[in-house]
Amino acid sequence: MQIQKLVIGMHESNCYIVSEDNKALIIDPGGEGSRIIKQVQRNNLSIVAIALTHYHCDHIEAALELKKAFECPIYAHKKELKGLQDPKINHTETLGRKAISITPDVLLSEGSKINITDDIYLETIHTPGHTPGGICLYSKLQKLAFTGDTLFEDGLGRTDLEGGNEDLMKKSVSNKISLWEDDITIYPGHGNSVSMKELRRRGIMYLK
Repeated sequence: MQIQKLVIGMHESNCYIVSEDNKALIIDPGGEGSRIIKQVQRNNLSIVAIALTHYHCDHIEAALELKKAFECPIYAHKKELKGLQDPKINHTETLGRKAISITPDVLLSEGSKINITDDIYLETIHTPGHTPGGICLYSKLQKLAFTGDTLFEDGLGRTDLEGGNEDLMKKSVSNKISLWEDDITIYPGHGNSVSMKELRRRGIMYLK
């Protein structure tokens, strides 16, 4: 599996292009759609889907543009539907951006798989806390997880925005993410990748 990271926009959010055998999944296209399109074309990739880890503007702004360009479906957790559809909740309206309303083509739930090829897929891990339907996309086989704004190299995501919940965040990390082994590398929504072993060494809250 190949992973390309593009740091997007003023919030420096991470957009990932995850590929295998020239088929690819785009995770969290937070803007700069033309740049993402050029990167895909440069690598001669066929986009199978777009996955959104949560509904905030800096992770979704180019999703509709890319859906049109690549004629592919958008995936998101079913509990993100309200936020994706409401420009006030997803902050595309309140922060002076172009108001965006997205209705995903596929609604995910715990354990849903997003296939890149017939054999390579990412599993949906529902990790509410940052938003009600926030997810991580996990592969034990590939030893990685895309954690959106749930977990970063230096700590947990914020829970003070609309839809955030500190207690749910604690449970998501302690009951689910803590089960991941040391050799899993996380790819967060902002910042650098890091191993679970290193996160434990740093004493990140609620990691066992």
